[in-house]
Amino acid sequence: MLNKSMLQNMLFVLPSLLIYGVFLLAPLLFSIWASFTAWDGTSWPVFIGIQNFVRMFSDATFWTSIANNALLLLFYTLCPIVIGLALCSFLNDTRHHVERSMLRILFFLPYIMPMAVLGVVWRWLYNPAFGPIDQLLRAVGQPQLALAWLGDFNWALPAVGFVATWYFFGFCLVLFMAGLQRMDPSLLEAAELDGSSRRQKFMRITLPALKPEIRVALLLTVIAGIKSFDLVYVMTHGGPGTSTLVTNIYMYQQGFDLRHFGYASAVAIIGMVMVFILNGFIHLALRERR
Repeated sequence: MLNKSMLQNMLFVLPSLLIYGVFLLAPLLFSIWASFTAWDGTSWPVFIGIQNFVRMFSDATFWTSIANNALLLLFYTLCPIVIGLALCSFLNDTRHHVERSMLRILFFLPYIMPMAVLGVVWRWLYNPAFGPIDQLLRAVGQPQLALAWLGDFNWALPAVGFVATWYFFGFCLVLFMAGLQRMDPSLLEAAELDGSSRRQKFMRITLPALKPEIRVALLLTVIAGIKSFDLVYVMTHGGPGTSTLVTNIYMYQQGFDLRHFGYASAVAIIGMVMVFILNGFIHLALRERR
């Protein structure tokens, strides 16, 4: 039986449960149900079973969006973590605490800005007519390198990915710096007395000690990479062609442009499954072994 204390505790949790149920759980359950229907958003949904998923897996455009998402994960996840680890090792060896703090704040600044705002700024920077990047290349005598970055089929995705790397590496850096602060400095001092090089200290002591922080960085950046929408939409709208089309933009086009809400829900469910699978793999690969 529930005693008075348990009822009071449930009463405290009830507002959060209501908010979660109304704004998260209910839309998720509705999306799962809608993914098995044909629905244009106005008429009553018609149940069609798994036809949306069959159509999706035979759709070349959907697989293009998956491939673009996979390439973007390199810029959202791998590059920021590698750069963050390299800068973390460099800043950790800096003796001046003021310089270290200033650099850490400077690198972290992009992360506090909304991605949509950064997308607008970088779209201007990439502008082939008056953007500072191409203007600088022409000024230094390299006009052949001045490209229509966001209009080029080969360079549009790397150009967007570079902005994502610039956005996330400061977050990874601050996360890894926080992890270094809990390390016992005597370990590094003992390794230095034993004649270990900087590379050996980093690979054998620092990197294993940062495993929890690396796992958090991987989880958050992988989720952001799979859910990428605002940055890509603001900068390229998925173009030119389908060169920067990702699953969330493909879902948006199917739902709000073509009014195929059932099919769009199926795409969203696949995106959610991808997040669960990759996060589960990360947890298994980097779990603490006792």
